[in-house]
Amino acid sequence: MHSGEASIRDSFRNGTPELDWLPYPNFNQDNLRGTIDETSPEGEAGVGVLDNKNAGGFAALSYASTNSLSDFYLEAWIHAQVTRGEKGPLNGIAFRIDTVSGNFYRLATQFMGAEPALSLAYVGKETNHFPEYLKRWRGEEIPGGAPQSSGWQKIAIAVYDSKAELYWNGTNLPGGPFPIERVQSGHIGVYANFVGGLGHAETKVDGLRVWPRN
Repeated sequence: MHSGEASIRDSFRNGTPELDWLPYPNFNQDNLRGTIDETSPEGEAGVGVLDNKNAGGFAALSYASTNSLSDFYLEAWIHAQVTRGEKGPLNGIAFRIDTVSGNFYRLATQFMGAEPALSLAYVGKETNHFPEYLKRWRGEEIPGGAPQSSGWQKIAIAVYDSKAELYWNGTNLPGGPFPIERVQSGHIGVYANFVGGLGHAETKVDGLRVWPRN
């Protein structure tokens, strides 16, 4: 946890974003918007939502138009979708998004099929937009186990000296810190994708808080 007031924040009160959100230029121009969701974990029904509808089921990424960040601590609620099929949605937070080079890191849920997982990956033009995994957590490696139904989950990302520590519902995810030196700084964003073909994915987010360190 981090003390003090976050200098970058968005709670989407009344379904209206507080930050200026922009579509990632290397995807299909899907952009995060505000909406009303009575299940919001913050007690006020406004949330943010990003879906991948523009081009019919590819990856979507939207980022907050703030100063480029190198080191920071981030907390956010994301609504993780759970499906029993082998194909399904992927929900996550992206960071160190370099909109010029077209590369970024992302922490995402992949709660589908027989092996639901959380994953930290490097993605972008350098990888032909396929994820290069730094770590995948499955089964009991996920604190509390993989969720059995869709719902809100609290994630946190701490980045310092090009290393990342990751947290799931307040518990440190094992194996870190993870080196993330391939992008030196960038933006914070929300990520949605569909794995296994073309399909609808949406990522809802709430209570985004970022404490920059640089």
